[in-house]
Amino acid sequence: MRSSFRSLLLVLACVVAGSVSARADLITLSVSEQGTGTLGGQAFTNRLLTFSASFPTALLASPACQSDGLCFIDNFVILPPGLGLDVTLTVPGIGTFLGEDLESVAFLYSGNLQDIFLEGIDAVGGRFSAPTSPRLLGGSCFANFDPSHCPIFFETNGGDLILSSVGNSYSTSVVITDTSAVSEPSAFTLLALGLIGLTTIFQRRLKISLQSQRPRF
Repeated sequence: MRSSFRSLLLVLACVVAGSVSARADLITLSVSEQGTGTLGGQAFTNRLLTFSASFPTALLASPACQSDGLCFIDNFVILPPGLGLDVTLTVPGIGTFLGEDLESVAFLYSGNLQDIFLEGIDAVGGRFSAPTSPRLLGGSCFANFDPSHCPIFFETNGGDLILSSVGNSYSTSVVITDTSAVSEPSAFTLLALGLIGLTTIFQRRLKISLQSQRPRF
């Protein structure tokens, strides 16, 4: 009876250990542009600014995106604020900072993760967008928008990014990373118990086998 129970425990341990180890994909969309301005009051000139938005690919199939077409408009996708977007800004020589505004990301998506085309990353509160149009900067901002909206900014945990000029070109990238969850401690515990049980079974059978082979007088 004990042997059967231990064998069952071993099988259960192996099943649980396999089931809790899940695989997921993380997608990171980035846009890079040359810019001059300040970040948290620290000035920089002609640096390559990189804005990156990361989210799990499962988000595209989640009820939050699928219900009422919240994220999808034909082949165009807009991930609005509140869906767990992780947006960062990297400025060489200064550092990488987490966006603290209400960010959204827009991209073309036909259903194939290899065919994503990034349109832009936006900060709703500061009306900032990357890639950045020159008409949003300096005197052009005041000429095209309500003065209360200028200068536009991108809020980060390192301070506000305020650009005075940007380059004439930009680049985008799409990176898909496979991530695997680590097995939970409970699975390791069950597996260990199962192995202990299996060892006990082998020891018991070996003992019985040796006893049966002893000469009887």
